[in-house]
Amino acid sequence: MPSEFGNNRGTYGDLNFITTKQTKTVNGLKFPVKISNTGGMFARNVDAQAIKDGLLQLLMTQNGERPMRYDYGTALRRSVFAPLDSTTVSDLTVSIQNAINTYEPRVIIRALEVIPDEATSSLSINLVFSIKNDVFHTQQIALTVDAGGVQING
Repeated sequence: MPSEFGNNRGTYGDLNFITTKQTKTVNGLKFPVKISNTGGMFARNVDAQAIKDGLLQLLMTQNGERPMRYDYGTALRRSVFAPLDSTTVSDLTVSIQNAINTYEPRVIIRALEVIPDEATSSLSINLVFSIKNDVFHTQQIALTVDAGGVQING
């Protein structure tokens, strides 16, 4: 059974095969931003955690807050003082979907729920997503919006 492992080619009987394992590492800043213990650099994350942290940064950034990218972000923080009605829920859902579709093309939204709770005057946001190169594993981001601001749950 001759094989040429140096260039990912091999044979098995009269079958020829080529393996194409192409993995790319995704690097990103840890969220919330922290200083690492090595040389005063910003702490970083890799792969799925880096993408999840990037999503959190996108969700927590208010539209117009980032210089030169005024449409980057969502209306999440603005909804802290918005009335708890169907318009707020609808606008926030659309804002989150548009931001993710525009600025995070590596992610597939599996479920997005914006649930108002009038008893506590809060909104619960549950985002279930998967990364495009790993569609069989889902991850979740849960946020609460109330008079105290936006809290990340878990």
